Amino acid sequence: MSILGKGLPSYAFAPVTGTVRHFRSPDDVIDSLDTDLESTIALVASGGTTFLSPILGRLGGIVCLDGTLRSHLAIVSREFEVPCLVGTELAEDIDDGTEITLRVEASTGIVSSPEEAAELPASADVSAAWWDYIGRVGDEIAVKDFDVKVSAEALEALIAEELTDDRLDELVQHMGRAMKPELTRRSGFTSELFPMLPYMSLSVIEDFYTYADRVRAIDAVVPAEALGRMLREGPNKISPLWIWMIGYHYLCGRECLINMGEIAPGDHREDIRTVVDFWRRLTLAHRGDGTLDYKDAGFTNRYLPTETVDALSSASIALDKDAAKNLKRLNATVSGYSFLYFCDSRVGICDSGPYSRQSGTGNRQTIVRDYLSLGPSSWAYPWAADLEPPFTGLTMVLTFDRSKFTEFEINDWGTTFTEPDQLLAAVDEAAVYGYLADGTRKLIAPEQWSAVAAELSRSHMKLYQRFAAMDRSERIMAATTMYTSGLRPFAAYAGATDRVDWSMSPKTLALYPDPFNDDDKAAAIFGGALVANELPGSFSPIR
Repeated sequence: MSILGKGLPSYAFAPVTGTVRHFRSPDDVIDSLDTDLESTIALVASGGTTFLSPILGRLGGIVCLDGTLRSHLAIVSREFEVPCLVGTELAEDIDDGTEITLRVEASTGIVSSPEEAAELPASADVSAAWWDYIGRVGDEIAVKDFDVKVSAEALEALIAEELTDDRLDELVQHMGRAMKPELTRRSGFTSELFPMLPYMSLSVIEDFYTYADRVRAIDAVVPAEALGRMLREGPNKISPLWIWMIGYHYLCGRECLINMGEIAPGDHREDIRTVVDFWRRLTLAHRGDGTLDYKDAGFTNRYLPTETVDALSSASIALDKDAAKNLKRLNATVSGYSFLYFCDSRVGICDSGPYSRQSGTGNRQTIVRDYLSLGPSSWAYPWAADLEPPFTGLTMVLTFDRSKFTEFEINDWGTTFTEPDQLLAAVDEAAVYGYLADGTRKLIAPEQWSAVAAELSRSHMKLYQRFAAMDRSERIMAATTMYTSGLRPFAAYAGATDRVDWSMSPKTLALYPDPFNDDDKAAAIFGGALVANELPGSFSPIR
C-alpha cells in the first residue's frame, strides 16, 4: 500500500505499529481508561495536551492533524517518549481498527500501512545499501540515484560506524568522482583583485596540514554529529557549503601535495581518516537523509525542518512591481558585497531547498538563501573587524512556481542554476530577515530593503578601498586566511575556539613565494592535481 500521510515527528523515534483509534471528545478518553492502550495509536484533531493527558503516557503512538513541534502535545509526548506526529496531512481519513505504522524518515514522520513499513530495511541492510551507493560510479558528472531509505535509527547507526581503511578509500573515491566534474563545470578561477589560484592552492594545502589537529580539538568538545544537529536548528548559522568544504578542501590540499611530490598517497592515513570521518558524521547529522552533498540528493539540500521553513515563510509578502525591484536590488547588492568580503569567493552565499510549500495552488517551492558574515564574526577576518553593516547576516525566503523552470539545480557550492536563468524573476513571494550581533533574527520590512542596500553599499566601498590598498602578497595572504579560517565558526559553536592553534603552518608558509606567487605555476599544480590527472576523480586512493 502507499504512504497514508506525513507529519512532523516530535522526536526521532523507532518505527512503531499499532491500531488506530479516534479520540474526538473527553468521553472517548474516559471510555478508554480501563483499556490496554499500548498498541493503540490515537488519531486526534488538535495539538492540546490536556485532552489526552489521562492516557498520553500509555499510548503506543499519536497522530495529530494540527500543531507544530512547539505544540504542547509535541513537547509532552517527547518527554513521555510516545511516538507522535503533529501537523499531519493524511491522504484520507483512517478508520478505527486500521493497523498503521509510524516511522521517521529524513526528519519527516511517515504514516503507512505495515506492509509499506516492512519494506524499510533494517539498519544493517541500510548500511550495506549505503556503501553500495558510495561505490557506484554514476554518469558523466557523477550523478547517481540515491535509492537508499534511511530511517532515523539507521542514520544513527551509519554515523556510529567505524571508518575502516576500505570504507575510507571508497568514500574518498566517491568524493573525488563528485568533485572533478564540478571543477570543470564552474566558472573560471580568475579575479582582477585577488590572485585566485595562488590563494586557493595555498589555502587547501594549509587545510591539509592543520585540519586533523583542529577537528580533533573540536570533536573532543562537541562530537561532529552533535554539532551537525545543532546547525539544523535554523538558517544562517554556518551553511552547508562550509560543512562540505571541510572534507573536500582538505582532500584537495592532499592532492596538490601529492602532485608536487611533497607526500605520497599512502601518507598521513590516520589524519585523513580523522578529517574525512569528522566531515562524514557532521554531514550525515546535518542533512538528516543519508546523503552527503547536494548532488547525492538530486542537487537539493532540505536540511531545515519543515516547521522552520513554515515559520520563515509565514512573514512572506506577495511582491508587487516595486517590491520585486527592491528585492532584486538588495539581492544584487548583498551578493556583490559578500563576494568581496570573502575575497572574490562565493562561500558567503548558500541556498538550501527547494522546499515544497503546501499553501496555494500549483507547484510552489521555496529557496532559503543565506548571506553569512557581513561584518565582524567568528571567522575573525582582520579586514572585517571595524565594519558596521546594518546586519551581521541576511536570510532571504524566496517562493516561486517551480513549473516556470525547465531545469532547476543547486550545486555543491550552494548556488542555484535554473533554465530560464533568472530565479528572482519568478519569485512572487518573499521575506527578508537580518541578524543582529547577538544572533537575534529580525524581519526586515519591504520598505526598508532599499535602505539596507544603501548601507551595505557604503560598507562595500570601505572594504573595497581596504583591499585595493593591499599589494599582491597581502591580498594572497588575506584570501588564504579567508578559506583557512573555515573551522573557526564550528569551533565557536562547540565552545572550542581557545583549544585550537589557528596559526598558519610553517610548511605552508614555505611554499610562498615560490611556487605560489606565480599564477602559472599555481594553475599547473592545482589544475594538474585535481582535473588534468589520470584518475577517475580528483582524489588519489589512500594506499
